[in-house]
Amino acid sequence: MKNGFEVVNDVRALINVQPVLGLITGAIYPGQRPSNSTKSDIVVRTNGGTNSQDQAFYVYINCYYPSISSTIDGKLQSLPDYAKLSTLAKAIEPLVDSQFKATFRCWVDETANLVQDSDGSFFISIRVRYQSIQENYKNI
Repeated sequence: MKNGFEVVNDVRALINVQPVLGLITGAIYPGQRPSNSTKSDIVVRTNGGTNSQDQAFYVYINCYYPSISSTIDGKLQSLPDYAKLSTLAKAIEPLVDSQFKATFRCWVDETANLVQDSDGSFFISIRVRYQSIQENYKNI
């Protein structure tokens, strides 16, 4: 049986490649982003999974990129950098979609969607469905 830490590490390994690393100025973190980060970062996290033969998890890949400032109607606004967030999504989604490995398989369950964080910053969230291949069931 896998735990959430192992699942996060499996998914992080899939996206910890130069094409993705070249698009960010920070790093790929497990679970949580450093507070007050001003870099472009990626966070991979899960809320836990089932304990069945087809052990299942939802894994969230959250991609942060600094907002852009724009003056609209005389007011300075903080807006998401759609171009860079879209580029990150296009680089990451193929790496985690339809992956069949020795101990797991995963696929994109929900494509990138834009979210505004509590601090006003923007990020995209990609939901990945992860199934661990269990070998600990002896009565099957």
